[in-house]
Amino acid sequence: MNGSDKLEIQPTLPRTARICRRRDVSERDALRAEGSREFLSWKTPRSRCKSSIGFTLIELLVVISIIAVLAGLSVGVASYAKRKRDESIIRAELYKLATAIDAYYAAFGQYPPDNVVSKSPLVVNPAINQLYYELSGTIVDNNARTFRVEDGSAALPLADVQSTFNVDGFVNSKPDPKDLRRLPIRFNAKHHATLTNSVEVLVVPVAWPLGLPSLDWPTPVRGLNPWRYVSSSPTNNPTSYDLWADYVDGKKIKTICNWTKEILERPLP
Repeated sequence: MNGSDKLEIQPTLPRTARICRRRDVSERDALRAEGSREFLSWKTPRSRCKSSIGFTLIELLVVISIIAVLAGLSVGVASYAKRKRDESIIRAELYKLATAIDAYYAAFGQYPPDNVVSKSPLVVNPAINQLYYELSGTIVDNNARTFRVEDGSAALPLADVQSTFNVDGFVNSKPDPKDLRRLPIRFNAKHHATLTNSVEVLVVPVAWPLGLPSLDWPTPVRGLNPWRYVSSSPTNNPTSYDLWADYVDGKKIKTICNWTKEILERPLP
């Protein structure tokens, strides 16, 4: 061996690998000699293993179907939770308002007046009522002929009171704040909303949908959903008053009220 000659050592495979390799080659040669169609699609064990990796179309469709079902269930659960939350909040506020109205009756010997549009025949506007002012108490300025709630609301002119509520003033109203009857309820900004000019009304915690036609709005203000109240010959509680909240749930109008524990339903017009 010349010094310039280099000894090249061929890497050797393990015995089991050599046997498998010879077997694959012999199988391939046999199929080629026979001209078998299987030769055209013949693959080594390694390539066959590689081709089996991944998802088939059916498996992908099954996975997509499962994801769609889970997504539908999550949407349904979220919708149900929101519905129950709205019902709970409305019932809680109904109870607070009813408690304050009963305290008002104990203090003044009458229930808060409602908005009587016509006396003969009797027509009451339940959606636009003065509950906010009667339950809060107002400070009257006889010189300026205005009313003001202690929470800092803008002064309400007597002319607006007459045109909106069809009354000449409020029962729970005094020139001196110290003389006002304090009822067991306090309102913040989320409990009332502006109707027109400086007039405020109590609102349900679930807004009226903006997408409904204007003929279906309870007030001229979009999205404003007031508490309904009737004390003049109420239909459901003849000896006291009717108090209720309407709100839209899907294609239905639901009612939570003080004359039944059930939630009343009727279709949207």
